[in-house]
Amino acid sequence: MILPPVTPLLPVRTKQVPVGRDWVYELKLDGFRGMLRIDDGRARFTSKKCKPMARFDPLALSCARSLAVRNAILDGEIIVMGKDGPDFNALFFQRGTPTYAAFDLLWLDDRDLRPLPLWKRKKELYKLVYDSPVSYVDHVADPALFSIVSQRDLEGIVAKRRADSYCLDSTWFKVKVAGYSQVVGRWELFKAS
Repeated sequence: MILPPVTPLLPVRTKQVPVGRDWVYELKLDGFRGMLRIDDGRARFTSKKCKPMARFDPLALSCARSLAVRNAILDGEIIVMGKDGPDFNALFFQRGTPTYAAFDLLWLDDRDLRPLPLWKRKKELYKLVYDSPVSYVDHVADPALFSIVSQRDLEGIVAKRRADSYCLDSTWFKVKVAGYSQVVGRWELFKAS
């Protein structure tokens, strides 16, 4: 089976948290966006720009070996966990053990899950990664998550409509915390590399 090409949905930045019964909210983890592609024992991550992320091949293979699948495409974030949450500098400078936190499941054993609503894809994802080293990024229906994230100096949240499929017509919104401490000096890191 050759897995289809998938362009990751990129959240649109906004300053206001969307509210209403249609919305769910997830933590925005501070790391590298990575789409995990597993096919018959082979595995690799691709970036939000669909580029190979060879640096994380050992992590991709480890994740693939822990999941009982023939083929799959997961969407998520590669992170290094610090004592208070994701530590971007540790990830960037390769000082720590990277892990994978998945927030969506797009393909599973020859089935295209992208047309399904988000809540069904997340249900399938939870079943897949339960009791494995792949973390599951949970969601809540309460927009007050943003206040909690702000108090804990985390990066922000992502708001998604629970009934949306994974397609270009769907829009996710990221709401970043103003004053988030780990963003200081971030652009200088990328310019230097």
